[in-house]
Amino acid sequence: MDQFVNRLDELDRLQALYASDAAELAIIYGRRQIGKSELVRRSIADRDDAVYYQAVQGTATTQLRRFVEAAATTYPDITAIKEEWEPLLAYLTDRDAVIVIDEFPYLIESDEGLPSVIQHLWDTAVDGSQATLVLTGSAIGMMHTHVLDGGAPLYGRVSQTPNGRLELTQLPFRSIKEFVPTYDSEERVFVYGVFGGTPRYLSPLDPAQRLGENITRLLCDPDGSLHDEPETVLQMELTEVNTYFSVLESMASGNRSRNEIAQGAGIESTNTSYYFERLDTLQIIEKHHPALADPARSKRTRYRIRDPVFRFYFRYLYGREGQYELYGENAYADLIEPELPDFVSETFESLCHQAVPALYPEYQLTQTPRQWWYKGREIDVVAPTDEATLIAGEAKFTNTPLSYDVLAGLEGDVSHIDWTPSGGGEPTYEFALFSRSGFKYSVEEAADERDDLRLFDLSDIVAVLESEPDH
Repeated sequence: MDQFVNRLDELDRLQALYASDAAELAIIYGRRQIGKSELVRRSIADRDDAVYYQAVQGTATTQLRRFVEAAATTYPDITAIKEEWEPLLAYLTDRDAVIVIDEFPYLIESDEGLPSVIQHLWDTAVDGSQATLVLTGSAIGMMHTHVLDGGAPLYGRVSQTPNGRLELTQLPFRSIKEFVPTYDSEERVFVYGVFGGTPRYLSPLDPAQRLGENITRLLCDPDGSLHDEPETVLQMELTEVNTYFSVLESMASGNRSRNEIAQGAGIESTNTSYYFERLDTLQIIEKHHPALADPARSKRTRYRIRDPVFRFYFRYLYGREGQYELYGENAYADLIEPELPDFVSETFESLCHQAVPALYPEYQLTQTPRQWWYKGREIDVVAPTDEATLIAGEAKFTNTPLSYDVLAGLEGDVSHIDWTPSGGGEPTYEFALFSRSGFKYSVEEAADERDDLRLFDLSDIVAVLESEPDH
């Protein structure tokens, strides 16, 4: 199977840099296993002026020797250049080379002065060059410190075009069918809810196996390729990992506010800022605010784990080895499968948010659809429009049809939303119900009788999301 899925836009952006008449410096960063290496290798596959070097942990001397060996396959005369970074890179930029250094943080570990060397080269010696230097990194904290943040040696040297800084994130839902083409719509939602959109997590899926078999083989089995992945990533990036583990376990159990998470983790809420900020920088958690609120001013902040594999690990696997041994081959069926719809419901809600613009094409939304909450009331989907209409909806990923009390609760809660249309006056409402398992007859009857209520099943959501273009 071709595992290079849905990175066409990023490829185009890199090709534009390579075609530039000026020297360009590009940064590609993102979580481990997100597809950075495959992207850069594809981008230079047909070029005869490219140098690709994948850094590994090692001494500065070893790194230089290996870099020269890699570069010599394209530029044999580089072996005559002194084995120091500045003359080597200057030699290549003088020849308008495309230079890719994959996992740049490993080089910084062995030579902390390297970013300053590149800074000096870029400031003094690349005028008239058409070279491109591409630096990738999975150690996101280190990439921020040395490259991305203000005050970093390379800050301001990265190409100022939108192509100079590429953050690779998870693949969108529409990519899932490439990995499990035999799965139906519902199964693809489950896959996305458990494995997310990280290519490395999706590639080992066997479409000939059932979902539970894939989960058991890859995640639950102690020898599974993804079983220890979250722990490995955290230990690569962090110290004091036990505290971070406790914070993530607390979040995975359903705690969402700072105080709830701190209490669940057994730490003082006043001590959480450092841990939260670090996890946010590493793209492991994210904070979100209620729909219609100003994120800069809202105090109703919630936190959640971004990657489903991390959420799965800390909800079902972390610290539970003995329990899984006790249940043996029945562990998935007894411990995970009954709870899986609830676990995936957060992903389903997010997919509903993404689908709203296509499901309501007659409206121009003024904000991205989001969840709303206030004083114990919650609405899954809220989307203001540029007219006097507010779209409000509930999303249920249960095994049973959505009942009328969900609609009644939505109608009761929506009156508590503080929103005034841009033109003034009272808002009107469009109600939307999203359901995995259909609707009770009373709900369908209400939708037939009203023009302010629409019902969407899982196939409706999947259809609009999978019909989006690849770019």
